Amino acid sequence: MFEQECVPFAPSLIESMRSLGYSFPSAIADLLDNSISARAKKITIVAEPNLNPSLVIFDDGCGMNQNELYEAMRYGSSNPLEERKEDDLGRFGLGLKSASLSQCRKLVVISKKEGQVCGYSWDLDYVMEKQSWMLKGFSDEEIYKYPHSELLNDVEHGTYIYLSEFDRIKEGTGNISETFNTCLDDMINHLALVFHRYIDEGLKIVVNGVEIESRDPFLLNHSATQRKRESSFHINGEKIVLKPYILPHLSKLSQDDLDKVGGKDRLRSDQGFYVYRNKRLIIWGTWFRLERKDELNKLARVMVDIPNSLDYMWSIDIKKSTATLPDIIRRNMYNAVYESVLSSESVHTYRGRKEKKKDDIDYIWERVKVRDGYEYVINRQIPQLKMLEETLDDKQIKMLERIIATLEESFPVSALYVDAAKGNIEEKKQDDSEVVDYLWNELQVQMEYVKNNHLHLLEYYNMFMKVEPYCNYKEITQRIQEEIAKYE
Repeated sequence: MFEQECVPFAPSLIESMRSLGYSFPSAIADLLDNSISARAKKITIVAEPNLNPSLVIFDDGCGMNQNELYEAMRYGSSNPLEERKEDDLGRFGLGLKSASLSQCRKLVVISKKEGQVCGYSWDLDYVMEKQSWMLKGFSDEEIYKYPHSELLNDVEHGTYIYLSEFDRIKEGTGNISETFNTCLDDMINHLALVFHRYIDEGLKIVVNGVEIESRDPFLLNHSATQRKRESSFHINGEKIVLKPYILPHLSKLSQDDLDKVGGKDRLRSDQGFYVYRNKRLIIWGTWFRLERKDELNKLARVMVDIPNSLDYMWSIDIKKSTATLPDIIRRNMYNAVYESVLSSESVHTYRGRKEKKKDDIDYIWERVKVRDGYEYVINRQIPQLKMLEETLDDKQIKMLERIIATLEESFPVSALYVDAAKGNIEEKKQDDSEVVDYLWNELQVQMEYVKNNHLHLLEYYNMFMKVEPYCNYKEITQRIQEEIAKYE
C-alpha cells in the first residue's frame, strides 16, 4: 500500500463551490454572521448599483491580524465537528468565501487589529490564470485603493469586505442596475428579519446611510399579541426553548405591523416554527410536518432557540437557510404546536368578542357539530327573529323559516375560504365611527318596530345588549344602557 496526497484542482472546485444555492440576501446574511461573531456593534453596507455594481461591508468588530485573516480566507479553515464558542455563528469555515463568491468573482477582505492593517483577495480569474489556489495579498499602499477603505481609519479595530464583478447578476438580467437595486431591497428585508433580535438588542445595520429596522415576526410589542406557555427540554445535555405566540387578528394590525410580518399575503405562508441559533433566525414558516398549514393556523408562531452545539442534529446547511427536524426533537415539540394552533383557531372563532367563550352572548351564526364535520346555522334566538315571530302569523312564520333555511343551505363555504385565505375579506374595525352610527340607526329602526307592535321594550333592549354585532361595540352598549335607564 502507498499513499499520495490528492489536492483538488483549484479552478474546477472553486467554480463548483459557487453553486451551493445561495440567494443574494442569504449570502450577505452569511457575511454578517462573521461581523456579529466578531462582536461588532455597527455594520455599514455601501452598495453602488451602477453598470458595474459593487458592495462594501464594514464592521467595528474585533478585527484580525495577518495570520487570522489568512486562516479566514482559507477554504475549510474550521472543522464542523470541533467544539466552538457559544456565540459562534459559523460552522464549516466556508461562509466568507462561498457566500461572497456565489455572487461575484472578486472578494477583498481587509482587517485591522492592534493598529496593524492587512488584506487578502480571492480573484477567480486570477485562480483560473494560475491554475492553483493562489491567494492575493496586499501591501499597505495597495490596501487603501479600494472604495470606502478609509473607514478603517475611523476605528481601532474592524473588518472591511469588498465584493465586485457580480457576474451572476449580469448573466440574469438586461438591466444590471435595476436588478441590483431589487437584490438590495430583498437583502434589507431579509437582514431585518434574520437579525431582528440582534437589532432589537442594539446592533446597528446601516445600508447606504439608512439604518435597518427590525422585522419582528411575533409582534412582541403589540398589546394584542398572545404569549402562550413557554416550554423547554434537554437533548444531549443542551437546552432547547420553545415559546408559542399568537399574532393579533388582521383587524387589529396596522400597515406597519403587516410590513413587519411580511404583508397580509404572507400571514398564512409564514405560520409555524421560527428556529433561532444563538438568536440568529435559521429557518421559519414551517410546521415540520407536525401540523398542516391552513387559514385558522395562520396567526400561530413558535420561537425555537437552539445552541450551536446541536447543529449536527438539525442538519443545518452551509447557507444556514435550511434545517431538518430530528425525530428525537420532534416528539418534544408537538405540545407547543398543539397549544399554538388551538389558540390561533380561537382568535378566528371568537374574534371581536369581549369574552371569548361567554355563554350569555347570542351569536348570529352558530357552529354546530354534525357527523361529518360542522355546519353553520343562523341562531333562532336573536332578537331580530324573536320580534318577527311575535308579530307574524303561523303561515308567515313558516315562510320566514324557509327563507332562513335557504340562506343556511346557500352559505358559500368554499368561496369564503378562498377569499379568507387570500386576505380579500375586509374586516369591520371596532373603532370605526361610521359602522357604529350605521348599527345604531339600524337598532333604532328595530326598536321602533318593537314599540309600534306593543312588545316589551326593556326586554328587547337587554337582548340587543347581548347579541352581535351590537355587543362588540362599547359605544353602542353604552347607548343601550342609557335607553334602558330611561324606562327603569
